[in-house]
Amino acid sequence: MEKKTEKVRLFYTALAQGDFETVSALLADDLVWHQPGKGALSGIYNGKQNVFAHLGKMAQLSNGTFAIDQVDYVTENGDLVVAAIGFAVSASGHSMEMKGVDLFRFENGLIKEVWLFSEQIEEEDRFWNAIVENYV
Repeated sequence: MEKKTEKVRLFYTALAQGDFETVSALLADDLVWHQPGKGALSGIYNGKQNVFAHLGKMAQLSNGTFAIDQVDYVTENGDLVVAAIGFAVSASGHSMEMKGVDLFRFENGLIKEVWLFSEQIEEEDRFWNAIVENYV
């Protein structure tokens, strides 16, 4: 049986390659996604389709530049997997790079819930708010 850590690594690889068929196969239909902060994109997204719409909006707003460009480690404890990551994005004259931690909860072999944690959430909120305000 495939380890949960391997599924999370596959999730990041498929996401980076735009392989949304593989990403979709790793996610529960009733996925719950916790986007941190108080910014324009923050909130809880329920269901795989709403999560894909949210990720698509991030890609659109950033002109496809948002990337998780570093995965320092992935480890699991029971049904939970944590990944220490780094991400970067630039759009509309703004750019941001920071580290974060993503926490995945598995149920029946699928990613059922995701919590994202950013190193500097206020900075990330300011970035996305500026992009949304400038987006035409």
